[in-house]
Amino acid sequence: MSLLQMAWRNLINRRVQTLITAIVIIIGVSMALSIMMLSDGIKQGIVKASEPYGMIVGSKGSANQLVFNTIFLMDNPLANISLDYYRLLEADPRVNLAVPFALGDNYKGFRIVGTSAEFFTLRGKPADPPYFHLAAGRIFDKAFEAVIGSKVAAETGLAIGDTFVSGHGVAMSNEQDEHKETPYTVVGILNGVSAPSDKGIYVTMDSYWVSHGQHGHDEETETSHGQAAKASAAPTTAPGKPGQATLSWTTNQLEAPQGVTAALIKPKSYMDLMKMYQEINQGARAQAVFPGQIIAKIFDMMGSGEQVLKYISYVVLGMSGLTIVLALYGSTIERRRTVSILRAIGASRRSVLSIVLLECVLIVALGCVGGIAGGYLLTVALSRYIGSQISITVIPMYNWELLSIVGIVGCIGILAGIMPAMSAYRMEAARYLNSQ
Repeated sequence: MSLLQMAWRNLINRRVQTLITAIVIIIGVSMALSIMMLSDGIKQGIVKASEPYGMIVGSKGSANQLVFNTIFLMDNPLANISLDYYRLLEADPRVNLAVPFALGDNYKGFRIVGTSAEFFTLRGKPADPPYFHLAAGRIFDKAFEAVIGSKVAAETGLAIGDTFVSGHGVAMSNEQDEHKETPYTVVGILNGVSAPSDKGIYVTMDSYWVSHGQHGHDEETETSHGQAAKASAAPTTAPGKPGQATLSWTTNQLEAPQGVTAALIKPKSYMDLMKMYQEINQGARAQAVFPGQIIAKIFDMMGSGEQVLKYISYVVLGMSGLTIVLALYGSTIERRRTVSILRAIGASRRSVLSIVLLECVLIVALGCVGGIAGGYLLTVALSRYIGSQISITVIPMYNWELLSIVGIVGCIGILAGIMPAMSAYRMEAARYLNSQ
């Protein structure tokens, strides 16, 4: 019988102790891996969700609320900015792309977002392909046509050609017939991108305005929207700066009945971006935010909680090492007569030392393998739960840094087995041969 087989049989004979020790290791490894994978997965999900978005402009208020509402479809919308002010931004010669957003309705808890067809042309980088792709159907081209996200289609059962009625507010209520006179028709379904947009329902701006009683903006106006904006809402020129467009406006430009909750603005150059950012924030009508700055703050806030959870997992891992020491040392004491018999029939001190160390290695290996599997399953379960509660998609993934944690745990476990192994190595065989 080999030393490995003898070590394995010793563990089998002590099933309860072996199982408890392995469970403690599994819990420690699972917690450590799950915390790190969840943290990385949430960060990846946040970054992926914000990829196609540039500078966000909305009414004065919380910058965090503006980003969470516009990009992550969470929190309550801020007050609207006027349509004329949005058109002023759109017509600015420094702007390459302007996309409006209007929020305030839902269907079965899924946010309805009023926007333009340009939304579906957004890209993470200029050289990247479009961020959004259709899985079926087409983009809306008139009022009360809707393009729905992949999760909306999966969870509601809506398909191309189906109709639905929206409810007022951003949360699902018992009454979903406030807008029963203006039902929506599904004309397109987006491919899943593991982002909050999977939970969005996208409609034309006209649909939003008509649903909220903001009439007077018909389809013809929407069709000629860009040209009309540039003709009627061209930016004025600041005194002393010939040819330089600035964001100034008159009182009558701000009295349009329609409004937009937020606007995505992509200037033509970085210099234009920074100038517009400063001009907008220095004014009294709107604020401009960079999603990247808000995301950096979110990561900072996550860092503190993540560190606390890591410390807890480290404590559990330390308990795992202590449990290994106690379990193996206790088994060595219990098996002193067995060890003495092995020595009497010719087993060397080195063989006895090897058997105890092999037992430690086997327990640690079982715990680490179980911890890797348990950590992944726990992360997947928590990711699904988080995804069902909020719009942020968690993207769990393994990397080599996580496997280094397993290696460290293995080394700690083996080191923990040295003390009971040395105790067995130094045991005097003759002393325990005659003990009962």
